[in-house]
Amino acid sequence: MERRSFLKAAALAGLAVTAPVFTRDAGAATPYGGPFYIMVNAGGGWDPNFMFNPTLNKDHNRLYTEIKKVGNIPYAPIPLDLAAMGLDTTTGYESYLMDNEAFLNKHGAQLCVLNGVDTSTNNHDAGNRTMWCGRISEGYPALGALIAGVRAPEKPMAFISSGGYDATQNIVPLTRVNSVATLKKIAFPNNVDPNNLAGDKYHTTDTFSRIAKAQAERIARLQGGQRLPTIQRSMDGLFLARVAENELADLQIPATLVDLPGNALSDLERMLQQAQLAIAAFKSGLAVAANVSIGGFDTHGNHDTNQRRQLAKLLFGLSFIMDEISANGLANKVVVLSASDFGRGPHYNGTNAASGKDHWSITSFLAMGPGIAGNRVIGGTLEASQKPKNIDPTSLNVVDGDAGVRLRPEHIHRALRIKAQVAGSQAEKAFPLPGEDLPLFG
Repeated sequence: MERRSFLKAAALAGLAVTAPVFTRDAGAATPYGGPFYIMVNAGGGWDPNFMFNPTLNKDHNRLYTEIKKVGNIPYAPIPLDLAAMGLDTTTGYESYLMDNEAFLNKHGAQLCVLNGVDTSTNNHDAGNRTMWCGRISEGYPALGALIAGVRAPEKPMAFISSGGYDATQNIVPLTRVNSVATLKKIAFPNNVDPNNLAGDKYHTTDTFSRIAKAQAERIARLQGGQRLPTIQRSMDGLFLARVAENELADLQIPATLVDLPGNALSDLERMLQQAQLAIAAFKSGLAVAANVSIGGFDTHGNHDTNQRRQLAKLLFGLSFIMDEISANGLANKVVVLSASDFGRGPHYNGTNAASGKDHWSITSFLAMGPGIAGNRVIGGTLEASQKPKNIDPTSLNVVDGDAGVRLRPEHIHRALRIKAQVAGSQAEKAFPLPGEDLPLFG
């Protein structure tokens, strides 16, 4: 596919391709073959009690009266009910939502659930950061950035982000969200009006090609006479960013992006489009890791309506991602992770139907893909208080009282770093994490 065709599709999904400002090595010409990582962020703070950490305590749950299981994974049996979710019942939205039972029947064998994860914060920024880098304090790269920075930092789209925590700490370039207007200008730099491709152009095709050639020759001359390392690196970045346009031309983006009916699923539509672009970049060997995000989980009010709707979107989105991975021949190459800022609770903040749940530092983490032992639940919470249960560091079974280890984000990220084979690398050593190594993912 031509670069401009890709950028048109990227514009529709809200992606902006930004160039790195450090030197890439010769590996840039070799497609990256995996493994790949998709981090799905549920922005705002999801409610694990409505997913795979169910409870019958009426202070924490008003929607179901029994707990069911698929395989080894318990779940909250909350049915799809469009009216109860505040959705139009005549638009066909049910085709783009998924409940817990359907999700587990389809993906439970691959799913590892970590419950009772103590984020130690009720702050959105801190929670988002600690769940995606393993450290509550600032200054650490997101997991996707760290993995991409170790495995293939030279790729032009090594780390893609459409939301969530995406700090890179300058170890990898970043492809991140931008405005559609800006993207159209990037996609069609020779068009006076990028919204009218049949309209006037600044230069003829031949002239435009000569300009590109002259730019490359000028950069080469300037590089030859420059001795300051910082300026050399900046020039290298500009040169290689332009060279990388040839790599971007190899990206096989879907001919059409997901288009969902109505307006109530627009956030899900964006999430699915971002996933399509990320998987296309994986398939083309141009990317290593990608952030995908959907919000709407900060349910201080109307919790039972809004939380169940957003979770149904999220589960459909996760299922869509798994299906797209398989359809593109990457089933054994992509790890899919999902987390949120924190949990909700521990109880409702009111007594009426419109009451919500506030921030709660205890949450869950989901993982699927190669190297992840599925059909498992690790950790849990106490029924009365929703405080976390500790786990045995060897067996991973829950233990009573203060024995064992309290599961924290740093444990998750230590385990993920080992699974991703980045532990011990120079970049990883620069961002050490406290805690023990736990065999969380098998």
